[in-house]
Amino acid sequence: LAQVKGLMAEAEQIAARIEAVKALGEMAPVAPKPVQIEEPWKSGTIGKNPLPGTRDEANFKAYAWGKWAQSLLGNRKAAEWVKNNLKAQSEGTTTAGGFTVPDPLSSDLIYLREGFGIARQNCKIFPMSSDILNVPNATASTTVYYPGENTAITASDLTFAQVQLVAKKMAVLTQVSKELAEDSVIDFGATLARDMAYVMAKEEDRVVFNNADDASTSGIEGILRAVYNANATKANIASLVLFDTGSVAGQPTLANIRSMVQKLPTYATNAKWYMHKEFFYNNIGLRLDALGGNNIEAIQNAYGNAPTLYGYPVVFVQNMPKVNTASSAAILLGDLSVGTAFGDRRGVTIEVSDQRYFVEDSLAFKGTCRYGFNAHDVGNVNATAASRVPGSLIVGAFQST
Repeated sequence: LAQVKGLMAEAEQIAARIEAVKALGEMAPVAPKPVQIEEPWKSGTIGKNPLPGTRDEANFKAYAWGKWAQSLLGNRKAAEWVKNNLKAQSEGTTTAGGFTVPDPLSSDLIYLREGFGIARQNCKIFPMSSDILNVPNATASTTVYYPGENTAITASDLTFAQVQLVAKKMAVLTQVSKELAEDSVIDFGATLARDMAYVMAKEEDRVVFNNADDASTSGIEGILRAVYNANATKANIASLVLFDTGSVAGQPTLANIRSMVQKLPTYATNAKWYMHKEFFYNNIGLRLDALGGNNIEAIQNAYGNAPTLYGYPVVFVQNMPKVNTASSAAILLGDLSVGTAFGDRRGVTIEVSDQRYFVEDSLAFKGTCRYGFNAHDVGNVNATAASRVPGSLIVGAFQST
């Protein structure tokens, strides 16, 4: 009997244990602790972030720029971040001249250059797969005939010329303090991207709108020089308007400005004025100030953030001449989308060194790129006025006296 009671007690204990196990199985499982994803670019924002997108998007792009630049300095953690966040195929290619900017970052650099640069905003851009690119440009159309009955139609051809783009190498050097590179990745990345894009865009504008001999530097002939140097006899250049004699000491007349509009061909549908801001207000502005009465609307339209002149928008290019100089081109009225060709050879390549600014305890980032430019629609040169055919790039210049 005692043995039976013992077996029953043991059975009850086992049953209790089974119920306890069942109860545990019915308990709600403990949720795993969520994995914290590190997004340091969301911790704040810099005062002036030039990169596009929302605040977080712009900060991420600046952070990515900073991390990529840090990886060039041998920072292993930064290199790992770049590999994980910019994808393996976009880590940047090592070349003989440095590291090619990864595609996700290169597009933002192009965005900034287009934002800073007047030339890139208005010229027609051609990708270049080699150092020389020939772009076909129609120079003559087919001819219309009126054939008689049972008479063969005379054939005519559409004639093309080749506009040649030759890639030239441009380099910029940016100095960045080591403290900025080490302490604030977002500020570091934004500063580097903004400075390189701004300097490159400014130099492109200087070359494109140049009126001086630039063969010893860029080797590219700018628009003003291409038109003004078309012939030694300036009066024979179809796309050139010479300001009135004696206007060097004063200002070009409104009649001179109107003559530029008169020369502009009708196919130049996206034409704009290009000139230095000081030139506009020191010369054109004074002529407009002298107007009155019914001309008040012309004065009002010529001032403000988006001035117009004879119905065409005025774009201020601070690389263009601001001082009245004899025997010199000064302003442009043109449609850059049809009169010029701008070639992009490759993306930006960056090298870094801690030796150039060793004493200043700073880093030197060298950026290089290759681009080409050709102002091709400059009109013809002819001693007979009736035979002169202006192009889509009309230049205004001071005479020699």
